[in-house]
Amino acid sequence: MVLELEEKDWYCHLSLQNNRPDNPLWKSEPIVVVVQNNQLALADDYKAETLIYINGKAASEAALQKISPEFVDEVFVLRKLEYGSDAAYEPKPYRVLIQTSPNLLPFTKSRSRFFTLLQAAAVSKHPFGETYSFNMNQLLEATFFHNKNALVERTKNQHLKLSDEFSDKTDVYINGIPVKPEEVTSVHVREVARLYTRERPFTDWFRADQPSSRFELNIQTAPKRAKRDSSYYVFSPFYSGDF
Repeated sequence: MVLELEEKDWYCHLSLQNNRPDNPLWKSEPIVVVVQNNQLALADDYKAETLIYINGKAASEAALQKISPEFVDEVFVLRKLEYGSDAAYEPKPYRVLIQTSPNLLPFTKSRSRFFTLLQAAAVSKHPFGETYSFNMNQLLEATFFHNKNALVERTKNQHLKLSDEFSDKTDVYINGIPVKPEEVTSVHVREVARLYTRERPFTDWFRADQPSSRFELNIQTAPKRAKRDSSYYVFSPFYSGDF
């Protein structure tokens, strides 16, 4: 089935193959199949866009959820190519193909790494990591629309605050100096020259031994800016502070 789909402009961007035990993870997102409570499942955002095949036969998500990783022999996740003038529209552009085993399979290094990725993908949309950058006006817009990628919120007095959901899993730096999360409130939004956020790869934070914080927040400031006429420096319609 994989070969047939690949001949029809589908490509495999995630796989677990028993004849290639040392094959590295293909770092391609999104991860549409995840592991929750030791059972396979589809990621919420892709349930309506994915067809499932188990042992070569079409199957439901309910059938997928009955499979535990210990009995998974091989996994192939394919995606339809979207570009090209002759590319036909495909309403369900993802295929998840699972081959099971009647016997319990041992967790080799590659199998453990693969299913750890799927566990992390149940928590994060970007298990391989992601970075974002905001200048002051972009940050004003991000906080106005509650963009979680910024990791921060704006308080009523126009200072920043690390969002509660990230407060215990974020390393914070202000001008390159590590600080406590609560010190973010000392920064006025108009003082921000650039704000960087990073979600680290799952190999750093989804681990039992010495896990790193999942996120990193770095704020570069221009302190004198907040003391000047904000009408000259603030161009965003999403700023509601005093001028």
